[in-house]
Amino acid sequence: MGRLVDAVWGVSPPPTARAQIQICVSIVRASMAKAGLPDVIQTRSPGYFVEVGDDELDLHVFERAASAGRTAAEAGRFEEAASAFETALGLWRGSSCFGGGIASTVLQAPAARLDEQRLTVVEQWVDARLALGLHQQLVARLIDLVMQNPLREHLRAQLMVALSRSGRQAEALEVYRRGRRELIDELGIEPGEELRRLQESILSGRLDGAPPVNVPSVARVLPAMPAGPAETAARTGAPAAQSAGAAVVEPPAVPRLLPGAIADFAGRDELLASLKEALERDTESSYALRIVSITGRGGVGKTTLAVHLGHSLANRFPDGQMFAKLRGPSAQPILPTRILERFLRCLGIPGSAMPSTIEERAELFRNLVADRRMLIVLDDAIDEEQVRWLLPGSSNCPVLITSRSRLAGLEGTSSVQIDVFSTEQALELLSRILGSERIHSELPSALQLIKLCGNLALALRIVAARLVTRPHWPLSKMAARLRDERQRLDELTHGGVGVRAGLAMVYQGLPSDAQRLFRRLSMLEAAEFSSWVAAPLLDVAVGEAEDVLEFLVDAQLVDVEVAKGRRPRYRLHDLVRVYSQECLAEHENTAERAVVLCRVLSTWLLLVEEAHRRAYGGDHTLIHGTAPRPVLDESVIDRELADPLRWFEDERASLITAVRQAAGAGLDELCWDLALTLVTLFEMYGYFDDWRTTHEIALAITRHNDNRRGQAAMLYSLGALHMFEYKLDEARGRLGPACELFREVGDVHGEALALRNLAFVDRIQGRLDEAMAGYEKALVMLSEVNDSTAEAHVLSNMAQIHLDRGLIAEGKQTMAAGLAAVERSGNRRVRAQILCRLGEAHLQIDEVTEAEYVFTQALETVRSVGDPVGECYALRGLAIVRSRQGSHGTAYEILEQAMVIASQAREYLAIGRIQLSLGEVAADRGSYGSAKEHLAAALDIFGRMQATKWREQTLRLMNEVSEASDDAAAAAAYAQASSG
Repeated sequence: MGRLVDAVWGVSPPPTARAQIQICVSIVRASMAKAGLPDVIQTRSPGYFVEVGDDELDLHVFERAASAGRTAAEAGRFEEAASAFETALGLWRGSSCFGGGIASTVLQAPAARLDEQRLTVVEQWVDARLALGLHQQLVARLIDLVMQNPLREHLRAQLMVALSRSGRQAEALEVYRRGRRELIDELGIEPGEELRRLQESILSGRLDGAPPVNVPSVARVLPAMPAGPAETAARTGAPAAQSAGAAVVEPPAVPRLLPGAIADFAGRDELLASLKEALERDTESSYALRIVSITGRGGVGKTTLAVHLGHSLANRFPDGQMFAKLRGPSAQPILPTRILERFLRCLGIPGSAMPSTIEERAELFRNLVADRRMLIVLDDAIDEEQVRWLLPGSSNCPVLITSRSRLAGLEGTSSVQIDVFSTEQALELLSRILGSERIHSELPSALQLIKLCGNLALALRIVAARLVTRPHWPLSKMAARLRDERQRLDELTHGGVGVRAGLAMVYQGLPSDAQRLFRRLSMLEAAEFSSWVAAPLLDVAVGEAEDVLEFLVDAQLVDVEVAKGRRPRYRLHDLVRVYSQECLAEHENTAERAVVLCRVLSTWLLLVEEAHRRAYGGDHTLIHGTAPRPVLDESVIDRELADPLRWFEDERASLITAVRQAAGAGLDELCWDLALTLVTLFEMYGYFDDWRTTHEIALAITRHNDNRRGQAAMLYSLGALHMFEYKLDEARGRLGPACELFREVGDVHGEALALRNLAFVDRIQGRLDEAMAGYEKALVMLSEVNDSTAEAHVLSNMAQIHLDRGLIAEGKQTMAAGLAAVERSGNRRVRAQILCRLGEAHLQIDEVTEAEYVFTQALETVRSVGDPVGECYALRGLAIVRSRQGSHGTAYEILEQAMVIASQAREYLAIGRIQLSLGEVAADRGSYGSAKEHLAAALDIFGRMQATKWREQTLRLMNEVSEASDDAAAAAAYAQASSG
C-alpha cells in the first residue's frame, strides 16, 4: 500500500490516500469483471498481490514477440521478423509508457526503461522493412519518429537510407546536416560513426539504391486474324459483309487506355494491397467473373486509387487495360452503347463492322475478350444497369469499378468503401507534394489545413497545388483563408478543378425532394442525427422521408455509421455541409427556414417528453411550456424509444445542440422547455455539466425575452443541480427567487417543486423543523395539481425526518402513504427510494429480516430501471443487513461494489455514506486502523457538502473507534468536535 500511495502522490499524499487507493482498486476489479476477466487482484497484507499467467501480461507478450522478431531477422527471415515486431508494437497505446507525463518518481525509471525497449523494437522493425525494400513506405513514418526523437542516431540513419533509396539524396543529406546541428547544439558532440559513414556513402554514390524491379516485356505475338469477311464474321460474331468492299478487321495493338498515374500517390498502401489481392485471387482457375468496386464520396480519391492499382497490375494482364469514364462533365451518364463502341474499336472492330444494337455490341465485346487476360476499369459508374452491359463473360478479365453508389445489385461484387484520409495519411500526401521540411516546420498549421479540408483527398491536393505555386506563403495563411466557411469552397478550386464542382454535379442529378432534404440538413447544427429528422425537415411521413435520406446516402452526400447495439447515425462531411448551406441560402428564404427549424426542434421536444414519460413512469415532477408539439406517427415513437435511456445516450450531444440552436433562433419557450425536460435524463446519468450548460443558455434567452415563467423554471432546475452537487448555499440562492417568480406568474406546480427542494436543503443542513414545514406546504400544493410522484418523493423525505428523530412508527406510516402515492403514479424509481427508507427504519429497530426483504426488492427495482444511484443505496442497505447477521466479509465486499457504482455516478453523498458504513463494518471486525481511514474519508466528504447530520454521526463513531483503539487524545478531539 505504501508503494501505491507513493506512486500516485509522491512525497505529499492526502490524509485519505489509503481509502482512495481502496476505491481505485475496487474500480479496477469491477472493470475487469465487466470485461469478463478473472479477478487477479488479491488483498494481501500490507497491500495487494497480482498473479497473472505468461500470456496475460502485455509486457511478457511484448518481450516474447520482440525476441521472436530478432531471431527471425538474424536468420534472414525479414517478413517474419517485421510481423513479429508489429505484434510487439501493437500492444502499445501511443508512443510513451502509461501515456507519458509520469510525475511519480516510483514509476519514472521503469517507464523510461519500457520506452527505450519500444524504441529499440521500432528501429528493428524499420531495419526489417528496409531489408524487404519497403523504403518508400517508411519515409513518412521515419520523419515523425526523427522529429519525436531528434538525438536518436540510428533512426536518423534509417531515414537517410529510406530517402536515398527513394532517389531523394538531397533530402537525405539535409537530414544528416540537421541532425549534426542538433547534436552539437544539445550535447556538444559530432555525429557517430554510423551517420558519418552513411553521409560519405551518399555523397560518393556508393549507397545502394532501390532494389531492382523485374519488368517483363509487354511484347506479345498476336495470332493472325482471318482476312475475309465471312471468316471475320465467324471469328468476331459480327454479320458477314455483303459486298467485296467490306472492311477487314485488323489485328489490334494491345490497348493501354489507363490514364497516367500520379507521382505523389500516398496514403493507401494497405487498401491497395487488399484490392490487388481481390483482383488477382483465383483469376486463372475460377469460372466466376471477378468484380471489385471502390465506393466513396466525390473527391475521396477513388479514381486515383483505381488508376494506380491498374498500372501496378500491368504485368498480370498482358492483353491490356480498358478504361472508361461512365459519367460526362455535366453529371449525365454516358450511354453503355457509346462506351462499347470505343472498346470495340480498340479491339480492332472498324466502324463499318460495328453492330448497331447494344445487345450485339455487348455480345461481340464478350466474345473478343473471352480468351484474353485484360483488366477493365469502369470509372464513376452511376448504377448497376449502366455497368452490366460492359462486363466481360470470362474470369480472365477482372473488372474494377469506381462509384459513388454502392452497386449492391451487382451480383458477386466485392465492394471496398474508401473513406477520407486519416491525419497520418493526409500528412504523408502533403509532405510528398510540398516537401517534408515545409510541412514539419509548420506542423500545427498543416494539421489545421487537413481538418479544414475534412481530410478529403481532392481538397488536400488543391490546397497543396496552390501552395506549390506560392512558396512564399506560410501554411498558416492558407489555413486562415479556409477558416471562413463562406469562401472555403472558393479557395478549394485550382486549375479548373474544385470541390464545389464535384458536389454540384451530384446535387444537380438529384430529384427535387432529395435536393430539398440535402439543403435543409445543413440547418441542423448537430454533428450527427437520426433518420427521423428527415420527416420534419421535409414535412412528410417518416417512411417517405427516410427513403429520401437513404437516397442521399447512396449518392455519398450523407455518411452513415452503424455501431453494434445502436440505431444508424447520419452526418454531413464538413465540406458537404458548407455546400449544403450555400444551396440553402440560394433556394430558401429566412421565413421558410425558421418554420422548418421550429418543426425539427419541436419534434425533438416531443421525443424527449415521451422518453421522460417512459423512463419515469409518467409525466410527473415536470412543468411544461407552451411551445407547439408536432404530430409524429406512434410507430416511429415506439421504434425510437424502445429503450428510452439508450435513445437519450445516442441523442445527447444532438439534444444539447438543439437547446443552443433554439436559443439562437429566439425560441425561448421551446428552449427552456427542452432544457428542463432533459433534466431527468441528465440526473440519471450524472451529466451535470450538460445540465448546467443547457440551463444557462435557456436562462439567458428567457431573461432576454422577459419570459418570467421560463426564468423561474431555469432557476428552479439550476437550484436542483446545485443540490445534486451538494452546493447547498448556491441551491438556496437559486430556489428562493424561483419560488417568488412562480408565485408571481401563478404557477402552483412550479412553486411546489421549488418548495420541496428548499425543504431538502434544510433537511441536509440539519434544520429539521424548517424542512418539515416546507414539505407539508409543498405536499398540499402537489396534491392540488395531482403530481403523485412528487407527492411520494415529499412523503419519503418527511418519513426520513421522522426516522432521524427516532419516531419509527410515524416514519413507517408516512412511508406507507408515500408507497400509496407512488402506486398511483407507477414510478418504480421513487418506489425503490421509499423501500430503502423503509429498510433503514427496520434496521433502526433491529428488524433485520424485514430490512433484508425490502432492500432486496429495492435492488431488483433499481437494476430493472437502470438507476445507479438507487443501486448504491440498496446495496449499502443489504451490506448493513449482512453485517448485522455477522457476515462482515460479505458486507465489506458489497460496500466496495456500491463504492464503485457511486464513484462512477459521482454521487458524493452516497460515497460518504458508504465510507461511513465501511468504517462501521471495519470497527465491528476490530480493524480500527481501517475504520479510521474510512471515517476520515467520510468526514472530508460530509464537511465539504455541509451535510451536518451525517458529519455528526461520523464524528460520534470516530470517537468510539478512537476509544476502542486506546487513542485517548483522538477520542477527546472527536468528542469535542461532535459536541461543537
